[in-house]
Parts: sequence; C-alpha cells; structure tokens
Amino acid sequence: MSPILRLTRCRCLLALSVLGVVSQSSIAQVQSVGTSGISTATATTETVTGQVVSATTGQPVARALVRLNDRAVLTDHDGKFEFPQFAANQSNNLQVTKPGFYQSADPFGGGSLFISSGQLASLLRVRLYPEALLTGTITAPDGTPLPRIVVSALRSTYNDSSHRWMASSQSSTDSHGNFRLAVPPGEYKIQTRYSPRNSSFAEAVLPLIVPADTTTTSSGLIHAGSGTEQHFDLRPAMSRTYGITAEVESTSERGFPMITARSSNGLSFPVAGYGRASGPGEMRLELPSGSYTLIASTNNSDGLQYGETRVTVTDHDVPGVVLRLARVAPIPVDLAVDPSATSDNASPAIQQLGLIFESMQDSLPGDSFQSGSAGLTTLQDKTQAFRLAPGSYRLQARNTGAWYVKSASYGTTDLLAQEMTVAPGAGAATIRVTVSDKTGALNGTVSLNGVPAACYLYLVPSGPSASTVLTVRSANDGSYSFLHLPPGTYRAIAFETRHSANYRDPKALEGFSTYVQTLMLEVGDKATLNLEAVADSGLKP
Repeated sequence: MSPILRLTRCRCLLALSVLGVVSQSSIAQVQSVGTSGISTATATTETVTGQVVSATTGQPVARALVRLNDRAVLTDHDGKFEFPQFAANQSNNLQVTKPGFYQSADPFGGGSLFISSGQLASLLRVRLYPEALLTGTITAPDGTPLPRIVVSALRSTYNDSSHRWMASSQSSTDSHGNFRLAVPPGEYKIQTRYSPRNSSFAEAVLPLIVPADTTTTSSGLIHAGSGTEQHFDLRPAMSRTYGITAEVESTSERGFPMITARSSNGLSFPVAGYGRASGPGEMRLELPSGSYTLIASTNNSDGLQYGETRVTVTDHDVPGVVLRLARVAPIPVDLAVDPSATSDNASPAIQQLGLIFESMQDSLPGDSFQSGSAGLTTLQDKTQAFRLAPGSYRLQARNTGAWYVKSASYGTTDLLAQEMTVAPGAGAATIRVTVSDKTGALNGTVSLNGVPAACYLYLVPSGPSASTVLTVRSANDGSYSFLHLPPGTYRAIAFETRHSANYRDPKALEGFSTYVQTLMLEVGDKATLNLEAVADSGLKP
C-alpha cells in the first residue's frame, strides 16, 4: 500500500521556479504515515515518484513545488513528480508548496517531519487542502460602505494544555467596505475591531463578532469548508464618542498599562491603543455612551499589577476617572510526596511538573491579560508561585518521568476536578500539590487502514486529572508506549495526523465511536492496547 503523506503547518506559497529558493518559514513539510521502510546507513540511488492531489476532490494539483532535500521540481498537469537518481539518506525532508492551498486543517499540524529511505521506494501521495474564503462587506447602519475597518477570522484552538483564540487571517476593508479572508478549513468567528472617529466617518464603529454566540460549540461558529466561499454583510453599530480622562496610579514606573473596556453586554475591546497621553500618568480615551468596566494590567519585572473601575458615559466627556493598579499577590505552591511512593525514585522539583493555570474566560483578542495560560514564577526568596489576574482557571500539568500529580488543592477547591476562582484583592492561600510514582504502563500498536503506521494517539482521562489529554506519536512500525501512566480510566483514540480538539468536552469524540476504546488502568498494570487510526480521508475538510 502506498504511504499517504500529509502536509504540515506552514501556508503554501508561490513557487517562483523549479530551482527557486524557498525560505524555511514558508515551506509546508510532509508527514509520512504509511508503512515503514527499512533504512540503511549507506545512501542508495533510486527514482522517487509521487503525486500531489486535492484533499477534497482527489484531483491532481498541477505546478506545485516539491522539494526533496536539496532538489526541487514542479508537478505536471497530472500532479505527478519525479526525482530520478536520487541519493536517499536515512531520513529525507519532503516539502510541498502551492498558492491557494494549505497543508493541514489542524492549526497545530506543524513540525519538521522526515521520511525514511525505505518509504521513498513507494509512490508518495501528498494531500493539499484548498483554502476556504470568508468574504463580505461592512457598511454603516444606513448602508454607507466603511473603509479601513480591521476584520479578522478567529479560530478557537486547543493544545495539550490550553485554549486560545488565534487570528488565522486579518485584513482591512477597501474603499467599498469589502474584505476577503483566506483561511485553512475549520471553525471560525469573524471579528471587527473598535474604530474611533477618523477622516472617513464622524462616529466610532463599535466592535462586532459573528456569530454573536460566545460558546465554541458548532452552533456558535462558522464552518469554513475546504474550497468553499461564504459571504457576510456586516453592519456594526456606530456611535458618537466622548473623552474619558483616566489617571493611572501604579507602583511601577515601567510602561503604560493595557486598558480594556468591557461593556455591560459583555463585549470587550482594547482602548489604550486608541488613546493619547493627556498629562503625567493620564490617558484620554474615547468611548461611546454606555456603562463599562475599565480593566488595566501590566506585567513586567516588577510583577503583575491589575486594576479595574466602573465608568458610565452619557452625553458628555468624563474627567477624573482613576485606575488604581495594585500588585497581584503571588500564590505559593507547596509540593508533597505521597507516603506510598517508592523511595527509589528521586522526588521531582516543582518546576519539572510543568504546572500552569489555563484561563477559563472565553476571551477574544483584546482581553489578553485573561487569555492563554500562566506558569510558575520564582520569587526573591526562591519560592515557586503563580501570579494570576482575577478570573477563573484550571490547573494543568504534565507527567515528569515516573511522577504525576495525584492531588492538588487550593483551600477547599479540588484543583483536579474544579476551577479555581481568583477574586480582585483576594488573599493568596497556598496551592498544595501531592505527587506519586504509583503508575501503570501501556504499550501497543496503531494501524492505519489495517497497516501499522506512524499516527497520533490520544488518551483522555475520564475522571479528575491534571492532564486534559495525554498524547504520543507512534513510530513508523506503529508501536508506542507509556512507561509511566497514572492509574484511572481513559478513552483512547488515534488519528492519522495531529487532531486538536477540546478533549475536555465529551462531545469532542462524537462521530468516532467505532474508533474509541476504553482503558482501565490500575497501579502496576502493564496493559496492551491496539488501535485503528481515523484516516484523514474520513474527516470532513
């Protein structure tokens, strides 16, 4: 069976010539997931052949630039390519680029991947994903086109430890209010920025999010299918703005804080970038009528500082608004070893556990102090601690060798099962983490279309855990292993290539029930689990 190859991360760019130089940052690598070949230490000379096809139609892709190590060719009208008298190495880098195509539907499908010399003996098939287009027109409520409005296609992305919104494409409207966003296939929101008054329009253009649903369920997202185009007629609200004179009081003299306005309907947008200094420690901001919470934060070598205040804007300027920033109290971490742990294993340091707190606010860009995740910091007394702005968080950790996080608490909050809420000005209790080396082991083989192959295996804990998902990539012969796996119940599934999803959501694996297997692992178990991977061809691009 011919190995099926998938492109990885970078967007495919224009091939100027067969021998043209393509920068490393603009190249899409190809991942081989077929049967493994036997590589030798001595380079061999052979003819390498392959074909580049569309992932949606299976039709050949002509004039795609294919690079194999230091050689390059263009595909013919049948999408075929050939490298005669190719001197294969133990591992070989195959790279393909083509304008209007993407290498993967997965935002984290990148990485430099190589092909063994044995795999080059078979026909190589490369699948490219045609871009999806999100187009539209932005007009005022009276139908007047709005030029120079920044519009973004935002994608909800997950990795092993956090969730964030990522701008996959960004553009500005032209003189007719038109925009065009080319994106990889996936689920999106369209966001327009807050635009204060300028020479093009007398009133401020308020930010808009489409769909307005703040969830990340399929009903609250736009599905952009590979090779499709969708058009949106957007009419953001417009309003006269008024000046807000904000005095910022801070114990740090380094830099000006980020300031976000959160309206009474929950919409947040940055305002400091549109303001201007009006005096020492003062900032003049422009806001339309309404009630807002102004939130300011700084994060530098002086530590994290945070402050917020309420302001109501009616029909006039608002002077004398005070934003007081205070240092966020560090939350220390205390590490303990489970009494039943085996004394032969050296206890880990706190830093080795990879502890982070993932923000649970579903914040879009502009709420950056509440997005992403926060890691440990070392205080002056060498204590390990977290500095967290007010909000809700979920503890995440990675296993380190033989050790895993068996329990974690913050006051009465079980951090393996519950979110931690940090209130403004709250005192900092100690986070208590207990680790154990009482684990089990797991090994097995992953197959693709019945043939052992290199694929991605995901283990999703069904009970309380500091890990949302545990991931491993099988070898070319399909083998994989977890030498130290925390006891518990898991749902196991494998995919041909990387598959990012919110594995905390039970619905994340809906549609794959025939591929999911349940694993129950106890301390000391040495379990075996063989899986059939979900092929890329079975996923809707």
